Amino acid sequence: MNTKSILLALTLLFIAQSKSLAQDPVFTQWENMPLYFNPALTGNFDGLLRCRAKYRNQWASLLKNNAYHTSVVSADYKFAKGSVRKISIGAFGVLDNAGSANYSNKSINLSTSVIQNLGNPDHSRHSIALGLNVGLANRKIDLDNLQWPGGPGSMPTTDMNEKVNFADISAGLLWQYKSNTHFSFQLGSALLHVNRPNVSFFKNGVSKLYHRLNLHGNVEVPLTHKFSVVPSFLFWNQGPSDQLLFGFNNKWYFKSLHPNFAQLGFFAKTTDNYNGRAINVYVLSATVQLRSFLLGFSVDRFQAIESNAYELSVGYTFGMYN
Repeated sequence: MNTKSILLALTLLFIAQSKSLAQDPVFTQWENMPLYFNPALTGNFDGLLRCRAKYRNQWASLLKNNAYHTSVVSADYKFAKGSVRKISIGAFGVLDNAGSANYSNKSINLSTSVIQNLGNPDHSRHSIALGLNVGLANRKIDLDNLQWPGGPGSMPTTDMNEKVNFADISAGLLWQYKSNTHFSFQLGSALLHVNRPNVSFFKNGVSKLYHRLNLHGNVEVPLTHKFSVVPSFLFWNQGPSDQLLFGFNNKWYFKSLHPNFAQLGFFAKTTDNYNGRAINVYVLSATVQLRSFLLGFSVDRFQAIESNAYELSVGYTFGMYN
């Protein structure tokens, strides 16, 4: 790597370590873990019960054993009654480990949504949804592994806690349209950490968790009965940081008007660096749904520091083929 790339690598690693306490982990294949990004997406699927699991590994080539590991599992259930209005409930858990200080972020979340069809339910395919999420979270850090400028024994005498517990509240909205073909679109937004909980490790300290705003959208445009192009975007802002993921999936259906598909996507992410905002991350994404099973995989390539991040998603939907 040249000198600029080395400086950028050090800058990114410093930012990653220093902001990990104030920022949330963000996934590339966000559509494969919808409850994590927007509670209004609870119950937004064909079937009765949807189960998902996701794992992300980042900075492994640079941080080795101190790489960032994030796992999420979720389940959401849609009540069958109601043709105009549907009520759904869901839950998901997050486990995030980051850096040499063994920083961990754990949470258990419960979500619910109300999906309201607009107009005559026999003809209209427009709907809006309102979602709410309430969670309990725990953040922990290993003080013995922290490094201070003065070396061992120079840790400040200020009393610190190794863990902090807090409640968390989020809300979201969704507007979507589904045709009787493969054409569809959706636009959603969510505000996470509405209550801005205190996440300070210092006793009597105050460090409010930043709000996180998520904006997301996609449109599926069928070019043939078995092939569609699906442009999509995800924008999030949390305190001083924001990111835009944009691109498209090429989607092949095994049969016309059938939910089974395979898709291959190409995306890019904007990041902040010493030159300002730029596209510095490129993504290759693939997903396959075969009957009730779903499998997804993606690779993020951080060009300037020649490092990759990997994501794996698995899922199963009950009641999809009743």
